[in-house]
Amino acid sequence: MNAHIDNLLRLADLTGFELTDIDSLLKRLNAPESQTHLLLVMQNVMRALEAIDPLTDVCAGFVGNSAKIEVSLLDQKTLIAGMVTALEADANASLFPEAWFEKSGKQRGIINDHPEWALLILTPASQVFNSDIFWQHAGIVVGCSVLQRSRHRNDIGSEITAACRDLRMIAKGQKELSLLKSVDPGTTLKEFHRRYLLEDGEIHKPLSGVELLVRKVLSQTGKTREGGGGRTIRQIDVEVTPIDDGDEEFEGPQGETRILESIGDENTQNRMRSVGLHPKETQTVRAVSFTEKKSSPTLGFDFADLMRRQDGQVKHISQTNQRSPYRYSSLSRIELAEVARAGFELFTGRGRFVHRGEYEIYAGLLLLLMLWLGRPVEQLLAMRVYINQSTLPKQRKGVLAFLREEEAFVLPIPSPDTRNSLQDDAKRLLYAVGKSSPALVDDSLIVASPVRIKQYIEKLKLPKKKRTQYSELFPEKQREKIVKAMRDALSRINRARRMRITPLRISQTLFDEITQQSGDWVDAYLLTGHAFTITEVAAHYYSVSADVLEKYYHDAAIALRNSIYQYLGVEEQNYYDFHQGVINTGDHGSKLNVKPELIIQLVKHLKHELSAARRLPAGEESYRLVHNCYVAYIAFWVLFATGYRAVNDLIFRLREIDFDTGFLVVSDKDDEMMSQSRVIWLLPELRSQIRCYLEHLSVLQTLLHRHVSLYEHIEDVLSEPESKSPLMFFISDSWQLQKLSPENLKKQVPEFTLPVNTGRHFLRSALRASGVRGELVNAFMGHAQQGQEQFGFFSTLTPTELFRELEPILSKFRLEAGWTVKQGLADGHP
Repeated sequence: MNAHIDNLLRLADLTGFELTDIDSLLKRLNAPESQTHLLLVMQNVMRALEAIDPLTDVCAGFVGNSAKIEVSLLDQKTLIAGMVTALEADANASLFPEAWFEKSGKQRGIINDHPEWALLILTPASQVFNSDIFWQHAGIVVGCSVLQRSRHRNDIGSEITAACRDLRMIAKGQKELSLLKSVDPGTTLKEFHRRYLLEDGEIHKPLSGVELLVRKVLSQTGKTREGGGGRTIRQIDVEVTPIDDGDEEFEGPQGETRILESIGDENTQNRMRSVGLHPKETQTVRAVSFTEKKSSPTLGFDFADLMRRQDGQVKHISQTNQRSPYRYSSLSRIELAEVARAGFELFTGRGRFVHRGEYEIYAGLLLLLMLWLGRPVEQLLAMRVYINQSTLPKQRKGVLAFLREEEAFVLPIPSPDTRNSLQDDAKRLLYAVGKSSPALVDDSLIVASPVRIKQYIEKLKLPKKKRTQYSELFPEKQREKIVKAMRDALSRINRARRMRITPLRISQTLFDEITQQSGDWVDAYLLTGHAFTITEVAAHYYSVSADVLEKYYHDAAIALRNSIYQYLGVEEQNYYDFHQGVINTGDHGSKLNVKPELIIQLVKHLKHELSAARRLPAGEESYRLVHNCYVAYIAFWVLFATGYRAVNDLIFRLREIDFDTGFLVVSDKDDEMMSQSRVIWLLPELRSQIRCYLEHLSVLQTLLHRHVSLYEHIEDVLSEPESKSPLMFFISDSWQLQKLSPENLKKQVPEFTLPVNTGRHFLRSALRASGVRGELVNAFMGHAQQGQEQFGFFSTLTPTELFRELEPILSKFRLEAGWTVKQGLADGHP
């Protein structure tokens, strides 16, 4: 506290302003106690305020209507300008610690606690430093952050952190600057939210943190947790369940169902905060209590079984929190045969269901579609019916439909969030040079029906929806009653057969069948829409052709049909001989659809640059250029051979490689404890390349002995295993050490305009296309689900087995791309 007061007194003495005014300003900017980077931040605050000065209507939104709101940040420009002038004049004064004026631009250590401060630490080296558009958005975010803190003090969620992180990622090159658009004068804060942060009424995901902050400022919403006293669980609903008087063996709760809610454990809360949400904003059901009668057949069942029997509106938390996936056990073929029989009898009125209700015809069709399409009930209820393919809309994203003439389903294929908006030059590189086919825009697949669905649909009178080309399969006003009729039918089966069939388990059946056919959860996710974290993450790196997905669907549906028909007594001669009349083309999944041709051209370019540098006349500058080209060549080889994540620094250390076995410990998206590190494997040729690189460093050290810091760093790298220095690095024009970051790698190879993570997109898709099973690919990519980790407690997979199977495939990729061992300076100076 004394040091803080001393710092304020020094500032007051330098600037001539009141101590209280300076203290108030630093608090409003959420400055760290140490005041690190003070001058740099104050200069950038001025840039931000000057950028939004013409946006008077936006700035009007920064002034709250509460008596508690202090002076607007915009009204303190005089104070800020005075501080900048005084600090610039006395930047070397002994009154201040030297660290105050360090301009490294490092943000580490203050990002979470001081997000605005971390956002404003931008040096002229940043790609956005001279962008007026960036400073407009930075000024708006800082203005909203000041107002939000003034309103709610410490009682706020993490919307400020999320907003600052979005802009910080743009400043660091991790997101494209083109995401930000120039704000027109006369725009209000409300219009800014609608025009610049939403797309067609939906949140623009790359700027979701900024959208959350601005939305909360507009709605005057702060901390959203309800209650007080540190309560973590509260009751949110009580449902009284009536007893079925005609059921002799009523199952489930007799009287009431109490639903409780919890904010989750610390890890769950941290995950929510990391995406800019307060834990309360993603509350879901955590517990349900029941009042049972003693004769209930559910008595003595465990909690999971009880949960499966409840009404569909009561959801277990795992159904919405996909980070903790919970899969019900698969239904047996006997149970599935009962579902198919019930669907048929509901629709036709045969058997015990002859006295069917008004909505049971639709309920029967819904059961059949759940079985043969594997889609969630919500999607099936919105299903459309078109006459033929020509009547489909041009934009089919999210459209689930049936084509009468083709007797085929139109399946919406989930499109992963690209997170990498490709610019024109990147698209030319991907498509023209790399000969990739663009991922499908409409994200849909047309597959012939493997069972007779048309005969059911033709019997329904489906009026065409006004001003459209389609009919609704399930009338919108009747859907709730249709679902109730379907659930009642399943309840009758469960009581009569002592089964535990639920809509969710039925719709998950095809997912499991596709997984058995393809060996990969991601294919099943794309075809059915059932998602959990590992499928959505892996799909971001996965490109698969439409004809492959079509085959997976038909193989799975036919296998499921044939096994179910055996229990229904349907003879093989009566199986429906369907015909796939529509040809599906293009690729689904990742928009970075990388083909081998792109890597071939990249390798040729890197080799050419290295050879050109080696032909330069001998001298320190040529040595520097050779080293940088050499590092770029090896770095890209590592990326495309291992799937190394380009999250921050492409760093691994010499001690983490076992040259005898080729194993390398990777912790590319982890904390310092490396609790989620994984083992990957390096090809023998890549190990030889790293050995050549070490010889190159030894020669380089002798040639650059005048540059002491570089000499000492190389000495440290070569002093393994004690060293903690990264193995690879660049040398700047000013002969300073530059870390091997994604930004610096792209600066070294500016012709490669695609994201540095392209190697992961190529590897996952190429390994799967080569027939490698999904479990091995996920383990290699760092997407292993619990139980699949190498050396894991429940795993039967070892690294040796993994890479024994991968070695011939990875070797083939190397030969096709043209990666070969290259020399640096070790075989003679350039």
